Amino acid sequence: MLFQLIDIDTFILFYYNFTMNEYSYIEIYKDKNILAVQKNHGIYVIPDRKNTVTPLIDILRHDYGEVYVTHRLDAGTGGLMIFARNKTAHRHISLQFEKSSVTKYYIAVTENKIVPQSLMLPIAKSNYGKYSINFKSGKKAVTSFYNLSSNDKGALILANPKTGRTHQIRVHIKALKAPLYQDFLYNKKVDDKRLTLQCFYMGFLNPANEKYISFTSNITNFMLQYINMLELSEKSVYQYNYESK
Repeated sequence: MLFQLIDIDTFILFYYNFTMNEYSYIEIYKDKNILAVQKNHGIYVIPDRKNTVTPLIDILRHDYGEVYVTHRLDAGTGGLMIFARNKTAHRHISLQFEKSSVTKYYIAVTENKIVPQSLMLPIAKSNYGKYSINFKSGKKAVTSFYNLSSNDKGALILANPKTGRTHQIRVHIKALKAPLYQDFLYNKKVDDKRLTLQCFYMGFLNPANEKYISFTSNITNFMLQYINMLELSEKSVYQYNYESK
């Protein structure tokens, strides 16, 4: 039997791509300016403090060459992410995220259903890596919530954040007494750091022509496990008209 030697970086990337719950990312779209991917739950976008795992940005640079981060997702959150493929596109897209002009929709599997509403509750850093509602020192945070599917077991909720505060959806949805079904910080403590939260849709101005462009992801396998377990409607996610808002 013949063995071919490979360098350690190549081995780490190969191993990480094929052992982290089936995949680390799936390509959704690419052109000379934009790379849209679906990130799996449990994947860090940039190196974590301990630098113990290969982050998504390193994997993408290995696969595509020049790639720039324009926004973040919590490691436990899966779904759509937009990366830039040159410095000009990076400035253009990053500025839209900074101004909260990017349209974003997340799907969340929660313990309880909610009354559709928009929340404007300020968020501030608390302790132990957590954030909380704080009317004295918190920063403005606005999220709109809609019910997609629900029963006495749980709910599938659509979240449309208008601002981009850390843990915004997780904190706001807990304030509605409908925490994420799995959230090690804001619900029951579990060893699994993946969250029942996924970025499903994004729309923004294309840096190539200033025209509105949008992308949707597929429901991740992790989310589907909970949707099926709780007997919620997978179809409701795809039937919603994201372009109408």
